[in-house]
Amino acid sequence: MLNARWRYFDLYMLCTTGVLMAFGVVAVWSATGATQLTMGNSGVKQAVFGAFGVVLLLIIANTDYRFIGALAWPAYIVGVLGIASVKVLGTAYGGAQRWIDFGPITVQPSEFGKITTIVALAWFVASRGDDMRSLGNFLLSMAIVGLPAGLVFLEPDLGSSMVYGAAWLAMMVVARTRVLYLLTLAVASVPLGWVAWHYVLQPYQKERFYAFREPEKYVDSLSFNLIQSRIAVGSSGTFGHGLRGGTQSTNDLIAVKESDFIFSHVSSMFGFVGMIALFVIYVALLWRFVRVVEVSKDSFGQCVAVAMFAVIFFQAFVNIGMNIGLLPVTGITLPFVSQGLSSVWAFLIGQGLLQSILMRHRKLAFQPG
Repeated sequence: MLNARWRYFDLYMLCTTGVLMAFGVVAVWSATGATQLTMGNSGVKQAVFGAFGVVLLLIIANTDYRFIGALAWPAYIVGVLGIASVKVLGTAYGGAQRWIDFGPITVQPSEFGKITTIVALAWFVASRGDDMRSLGNFLLSMAIVGLPAGLVFLEPDLGSSMVYGAAWLAMMVVARTRVLYLLTLAVASVPLGWVAWHYVLQPYQKERFYAFREPEKYVDSLSFNLIQSRIAVGSSGTFGHGLRGGTQSTNDLIAVKESDFIFSHVSSMFGFVGMIALFVIYVALLWRFVRVVEVSKDSFGQCVAVAMFAVIFFQAFVNIGMNIGLLPVTGITLPFVSQGLSSVWAFLIGQGLLQSILMRHRKLAFQPG
């Protein structure tokens, strides 16, 4: 029976992910020097840790996702405590305290918190069933996501906190909640947005919006990186400038080109053809995620799958959008491509859950011998 379940393992999903990760390894290796093939280079580290992440994926896929769901609340508590611990144990980079340094590796708890929150919220929604139509359960679902999202926002990390919100919204769409609640929330978002702008957002977060709206006004400061990113994308040509990238990359005119602005670096390396290839690969991966939603036989599996779809889509859309100047700059990585052990492992663990759902979407007849 164990071997029979592996017939439903989605090799297309794994191979598509492998291509994205290969994109990332080459891009990170190039962005951080492209001079050596040792563990001293971030691209090599990305490849090694990515291989460990695939092992984690296979382990999770081999585990019944319903058993993992039964551990949702302990995992959720651990995830929330991990996010909260960065204020005490965390290391600050670039004015934000989001990481915990363990020596050989640096962990970002908010990335793993996305998975634990998705599992806990999916388990909650599935356990409530038709009762999700009640206002109390709707508000409880917001609280489940709001706690870790709020802690992430305080790091500060507005971009990642928005990812939690995207996962919640996607899950509410497929749950049995009332449309009236979502419409009311949409209307309330206008005054809430005004309050957030005037009393919640940090000055630098507002300044990023100003730089996005009027980049020419802040060309020597806030919008410099955004403008250089747009130049890198626009000047990449059909096939790009090769593994070292274009002028903006080789002269280090783009900051954090190995993570937040990796799309502009990939564009300068591989050009228009590379950008289209990256789009196609993401579409193919998301299509495989949709298939999991369709074949899942229970609400828990459907909720996990649709939330993972939302997270990948949202992060890719926002990251690419800010790289080409369509959205304000925010600290959101490009899934499976940007540098980051925690990000890659969290996404691979999430994909392992989807594989587990696929492998158990049909009952297998017991055959002795």
